[in-house]
Amino acid sequence: MGLAAVVGGPAGGESERDVAGLLDLMTDDAVYAASVGPEPGRTFRGHLELAGGFRAMFEHDADAVIEQDEPVVMGDWAVSTWTYRFVVADGPQRCERGIDLWRFREGKICLKDAYRKVGR
Repeated sequence: MGLAAVVGGPAGGESERDVAGLLDLMTDDAVYAASVGPEPGRTFRGHLELAGGFRAMFEHDADAVIEQDEPVVMGDWAVSTWTYRFVVADGPQRCERGIDLWRFREGKICLKDAYRKVGR
């Protein structure tokens, strides 16, 4: 599987909210810098923390429909953009757009650094 498929397609696990699938693609010492949390964002290191971080992300975005655009791969780095669309039963639809920076080592993800634009 190519790096573009890892970050941009269903194989990446995010569209399916597949924590185990994501962890299989990551190095043991991987870092996930989430786009939400107190830092701003929140940083998770290693598989145990990553699992909790991915679950928190999926819970935070549980009502979202995820649209992933085509990633751009440059050597051991990749950039992917995405849109989350939220439909609230008693309110207007809202949209959040974001970008992830990815770094790879020996064919696995060692860094996922996420940024998010949120309308207010």
